[in-house]
This record gives sequence, C-alpha cells and structure tokens, in this order.
Amino acid sequence: MEETLREISVSSGSAQMKIAPQRGGLVTSFSIDNTEFLYLDRATFSDLAQNVRGGIPLLFPHAGPSKSSLYHLSQHGFVRRMPWNVNGQDGNSITLQLLSNDETRKDFPFDFELKLQAAVAANRLTHTFTIINKGDKPMPTAYGTHPYFQIPQAEKQNLTANIEGFSPKEIDWQGGFDQSFVNPGLICIQMPGKKITLESDPDIFKVVRIWHLAGKDFVCIEPWTRDSFAIDDPGQCLWVGPREPVNFTIAISAEINK
Repeated sequence: MEETLREISVSSGSAQMKIAPQRGGLVTSFSIDNTEFLYLDRATFSDLAQNVRGGIPLLFPHAGPSKSSLYHLSQHGFVRRMPWNVNGQDGNSITLQLLSNDETRKDFPFDFELKLQAAVAANRLTHTFTIINKGDKPMPTAYGTHPYFQIPQAEKQNLTANIEGFSPKEIDWQGGFDQSFVNPGLICIQMPGKKITLESDPDIFKVVRIWHLAGKDFVCIEPWTRDSFAIDDPGQCLWVGPREPVNFTIAISAEINK
C-alpha cells in the first residue's frame, strides 16, 4: 500500500510538482510558493478501489464514454488505474513508462508503449504524453487529460475564461455542469487570487471539456483530442501508425495575484 501511494516530488525554484507513478501516473500537486493549484480528494486517492478524483488523470485509450462493440472500454479508458514505472528522474522532471500486457489486450487489442514526462520550470508545468504503437497495424486513440483545478465552490461564478460560449456567471453552480467547447489553444483562467494559463495545440486537442460537481472545490478544464464516443468511430478518432511515436503536450502556468 505504501509504495502504491508514494508521491515523488520535483521542483524548480518556488514551483513544486508531485506525481504518484503507481496510482495511474497521476500528477497530484502543482504549487507555487506553497499555494496549491490542483485539487485532490485524498479519500479517493487512498482507496485503491476508486478512481482518483483530482490531480491530472491520464485518459487513454480515450476520453469520455464509449459504447463500441469493437472494444471493452470503461469511461476514460484504463491507464489511470494502472501502475506506471519510473523511467528517469532529475531535479525538475520525471519520466514514467507503461507497456501493454495481456490484461490491456483483452479490452483493447493493441500493443503499445506509453511515456509521460512531467516537468516544472519557474511557474510552469509541462506534461507530455507519448504513444508508441508497437504493433503492425494502425491503433485508434482519443486521448485526453483531466486537470482538476482547485477553485472554491463560492468562487466558481467569479471565474473568467476566454473559452467561447463558457459564461461562468450564467451557470447554476449549485447544479451539475459537463459540456464540451472548442479549444482556443491558449486558455486564460482568472479567479480571485490566482491566474492559470492552460496551453495545448488546438489542432491536436480539438475539444476542451469543462466539468464540476456542486459543493466540491474544483472545476475541471480538460483538453481532449476528440469528444465523447470518438473512439467508437473510425472516422472521428486519431490513428497512430506502427512504430510511430506521437506526443501530446499540455502546459500549465500559474500565478498568484496579491
């Protein structure tokens, strides 16, 4: 249990990141001057029977739900529940690796190697997910990330963000919210005391999904390569060619407004 829940810290100046390799390769914390920017529900983190609610979950083979008869995939795929191996580490970055196995092939009949490199520098976290198709035929994916940003329930209506169609003051935050928007690429999120910039390539991450739970102090702003059910549609998902590494990078910059 202790090894499964172990978090490794890396830092650069006043920025610190923590990652739990055995808990799905989950970045659990990103802080500047001891001010935390990510939300983490420690109860779900400690309960190995649950999906962790918090941090930056990895959504592979796909983000969102699937109803395909081609594969046997649960919501958001399976790698967020799998242990990852540490493949390298230095002062401000860490690299993890995950290989397909007999169990993954039962649900998703492809051979793959996955890598995650997470690094901090100044006030910036860079998160690069690499897919390598180890097989001889193209492999589908609709990869996504799921950052949980720490935002108090009472402050959600005071958010500002440059996402077309997303109007926090018009949302009933006492109810549920779960909606997809076109990814502008550079997302600036302002809230009392904090500013977050979320960068991703909109030609790769087509969609940004926004989700929250009423009463919980987070809002998820999630770059997805494709929207829900894309893994079910050969014309909508991405295809990774044999032996072809493909990188998916997001970057989070954080500022404290005094």
